[in-house]
Amino acid sequence: MKRIISLITLFALLSTIQFAEAQNSDVQLTLEEHEMRIDGDANVTEWDSDVNTINATFIISEFDFSDLESLSPEHIKTMELTIPVEDIESDSGRLTRNLQGYLKRDEHPEITFNLNNIESISVNGDTAEIIANGVINAAGVDHETTMNVTAQINDGKITFTGAQDLLMTDFDIDPPRAVMGTIRARDEITIVYSLTFTNQ
Repeated sequence: MKRIISLITLFALLSTIQFAEAQNSDVQLTLEEHEMRIDGDANVTEWDSDVNTINATFIISEFDFSDLESLSPEHIKTMELTIPVEDIESDSGRLTRNLQGYLKRDEHPEITFNLNNIESISVNGDTAEIIANGVINAAGVDHETTMNVTAQINDGKITFTGAQDLLMTDFDIDPPRAVMGTIRARDEITIVYSLTFTNQ
């Protein structure tokens, strides 16, 4: 009986060690560089705003960073982005104030993105095309979206680039109007981004 208990204890210990090793294989990468802007349009002019600050949590299972083809959907565990609304700025102070106001900066000071899952990764040469699903929260409203992202790996760093089309009304924001309605912003906006993470 004691021998059976000892064997059960040994198997439990081995399982715990294997689980710990699996957990230890996950790596949290650091956001080293980023560029992101919001592009919009109105009936009289185009406009854009820069996203100056992005806080990111990106956890990936350890894989060969010299071999892009080894990247699979199962490798990407967690991707969370947080953007302070107060750090979204344009060249115009008035546009900056208006944009932050429409995003309800005081009530909802952050925009967030949380990855739900990776549908597919298709490698072509030195780039990978990724289809990902996630949730964007802006102005206190959640919006599920599908993203087409391009990934590249260089010198132990992975860079994600893309342009994501959204609607202001996705977040219950009415496209703004000015000068008695003669200036009207269009509902469509585009988020253009480049995010570089490093595992060093």
